[in-house]
Amino acid sequence: MMRPRQVRRNSAILVTLFVYSGLVFTRPTAGQEHASAAPNRIMNPYENVDWSSVEHLHSFSHQHGGRVPDYDVNPELFWEMGFRHFPFSNYYPSKPQPLPEKFRAQHPDALWAPNAEHHSAHGPGHFNTLDSYYATGHGESAKTSYRNNRTSPVAYAFENLNPYDDKKPWLSIYRLDMFISGKADAAMTLAVAGAREVDPATYELTPDSDLQKRSIPVNTRRIYLRAESGRMQVRFDFNPEEITDLRFVLRQGVHRPWRDAYKAALDGTMQDGQGHPIEGLRFRDGGGITLNHTGGPLEATLEKLAFDPRVLGIEVWNQHLAFGRKGTLAFYNHWDEVLSTGQRCFGFFVRDHFVYARGRNILLVPESGELSREAREHNAARAYRNGTFYGLLGALATDGQGRKTPPYDYSSFRFARIALEKDKTGNPTAVTVAVAGADQTKRPRVQVRFITDQGVALIENQPQAAYTLSRDPAGRILEKYVRIEAFAYPATHCQGQPLTAETMASMNVLEISRLHDFRGGGYSGTVDSDKREPAPIPIVDMLFSQAVMFN
Repeated sequence: MMRPRQVRRNSAILVTLFVYSGLVFTRPTAGQEHASAAPNRIMNPYENVDWSSVEHLHSFSHQHGGRVPDYDVNPELFWEMGFRHFPFSNYYPSKPQPLPEKFRAQHPDALWAPNAEHHSAHGPGHFNTLDSYYATGHGESAKTSYRNNRTSPVAYAFENLNPYDDKKPWLSIYRLDMFISGKADAAMTLAVAGAREVDPATYELTPDSDLQKRSIPVNTRRIYLRAESGRMQVRFDFNPEEITDLRFVLRQGVHRPWRDAYKAALDGTMQDGQGHPIEGLRFRDGGGITLNHTGGPLEATLEKLAFDPRVLGIEVWNQHLAFGRKGTLAFYNHWDEVLSTGQRCFGFFVRDHFVYARGRNILLVPESGELSREAREHNAARAYRNGTFYGLLGALATDGQGRKTPPYDYSSFRFARIALEKDKTGNPTAVTVAVAGADQTKRPRVQVRFITDQGVALIENQPQAAYTLSRDPAGRILEKYVRIEAFAYPATHCQGQPLTAETMASMNVLEISRLHDFRGGGYSGTVDSDKREPAPIPIVDMLFSQAVMFN
């Protein structure tokens, strides 16, 4: 069983508070015994939230879909699940996609933000550009199955490509992906006109770059090509009796140093005829970059987060991989690892390619009132920039047979208050929390956890709780950060087995996320954990705050 850390308590010293943009600097007053002590630096993303009137806006930072009519996921599905902020982030190409006008007309409260997922920068990792007009990539594809077709050769011409330009070489780099199956010794040749093979990291041609006739083995292959003109033609020759399947697609990513890509996404580099940026962030004080499905290494994450404060944080939950690859807590642990260094890092909770799954960011925004749509979208962008949001993994709604049903993972379970309590002199003394909105019929029990750089520091089994800060003899707060998790859960699981507070306290977040009564029911679970057997349909609502940071 996980045990809360025993926190040493110290007498608080008198302090004077200086507050600026969510940062609180504490300094000893004149005449104190430890007047030379270094000041505490505090970042509380919830400092200015008016919890009595704030709106909880359901959003996503990394979600594929929304393309109509050429994509099979209509934004109406997400509306029915309670989302009201729709920054879809597709790739191939990685280009912001406005919401369909018909959808916006039917739902005037639907908010949007430009966004896209980007990949293949020089430096590992995918990233999203929340509320940025940054666009990369190319998405024209020719996916043709020849499983029941005895036709050879196969030829296709890709149009409207970017010819090589030594001032912007990344724009001419493309990736030809090939999916080929057949006899192991099958003969197939590839000929390419209008492009040559290239090293995508250096843009230099390979020694054998001229692809007039290249032998291709029967397995998945990719070749990087540098377009020499605006048109590239590929041709495959093969024996129809030996090849059972041939598919191919031309894709393009960032193909430039990640720092250059980040700068373009944040500040813009392309300009219109009047010299105004036409990429970069929409609002000066909103949006930013998220690092997708990353569990380290630590140095690489810290380097990216330190590059610019508008690089916001990492995905702690991604439906493909849960809290980490291969059923681990790699993403989740990496979040605490980063926070323990003193680096601010927001946590994001996303579905990625999944639809009827789990993962939401709940933005805390001012009351909409009579605000314009642009003003409300601006407030959403600010919430992401300032970390004024929390993560939700909602239980999946099911019918009597355990099949998932609307509204799927929607939940009204929420943080009703997160505050930094202070004494009469303004000295921070405790982090307090209140939760509300739990389904009293299905999930009447509540557990709250306070997490610090030392692990689980306190567990309370009630909807209001407080964690008292500890201090050293000089009066400095010992915790590097405090973040909060809250769970609303039923009295039983596995269709009748008791689910007690003690059982919950003994489990980590991955184990809690997999508590269930039914398996399957059309729920695909996560890629790593649920390939071979039906996935457990979650029954616990889970909340994750951003960290209040000290020192």
